[in-house]
Amino acid sequence: MKLSRQLKLLLVFVLAIGGITLGVTPAAARQTTKAIALKTTKVSTKAYHATKGKIYRNTTLTKVAHNAKNYSHTTLYVTKHATIRKANHKRAVYYYIGKGKAKGWIWRGYLQAGKATKQATKTATTSVTQQVTQPTSKSTFDATKMSQNFLAIVNQERAKVGVAPLTLNGKLTNLANQRAKDNADINTLSHDDAQGNAMFEKEADQFGVGDWLTWSECLYMSGYNSLSFDFGKDAADGYLYHDADSDWGHRLNLISPETTQIGIGWYVKADTNTVYNAIDQTN
Repeated sequence: MKLSRQLKLLLVFVLAIGGITLGVTPAAARQTTKAIALKTTKVSTKAYHATKGKIYRNTTLTKVAHNAKNYSHTTLYVTKHATIRKANHKRAVYYYIGKGKAKGWIWRGYLQAGKATKQATKTATTSVTQQVTQPTSKSTFDATKMSQNFLAIVNQERAKVGVAPLTLNGKLTNLANQRAKDNADINTLSHDDAQGNAMFEKEADQFGVGDWLTWSECLYMSGYNSLSFDFGKDAADGYLYHDADSDWGHRLNLISPETTQIGIGWYVKADTNTVYNAIDQTN
């Protein structure tokens, strides 16, 4: 049964450098309510380390500050614990990293007690070889190819569960391109503007897609050294297969039989070497 003007708001944050995915961890699905800290306790500073997960700015879990995988060789010092009721009404315990560069809240399941191992120092010979063989950032970004790769994976997954394939919609794609640029302009991922208004609702009409019953949106950003990296495959992989932290909300959106049309948008922000992606779906 379709729900009238149903909003499914999701984020995904991924960082890829030089064709190597350094983080493929979808952010928690954001519903109409924010997460709430039920209890916060100060604790004695203790060393931990992490290899995956997101580190949030605050206990509402709406803004991602860091990707823990980028700090796999950094010791994280926890100073607080909090019991949090997430937007999906499930409770979880998050730890606050209060010292160092990666400050913020992270689910305790992503942490391991003890200091992180130090990263091995690369030899001068290895460094020279990498400089010679590594693709440059001057590669051309092929949005059409990235979208085709993305849609092929999603429709393949839909076929596995007996759902009809999504159809690429030009108007939705124009909107998705704008949504990708919106996020590039603020250097982060957000479905809302500064006043908390859903950007899709503000912009849909001007792109001719304002008459919708069911809608979902997924957002992705990735740093790069080379634009030849397969961002389409990487984004699809993150949404479909690495979405446990959001209770598989992104995956459920992409394989939902309620949506039949998809817009796939991209924006390359050269001054920060970041690629932004927006996925908008409707009935």
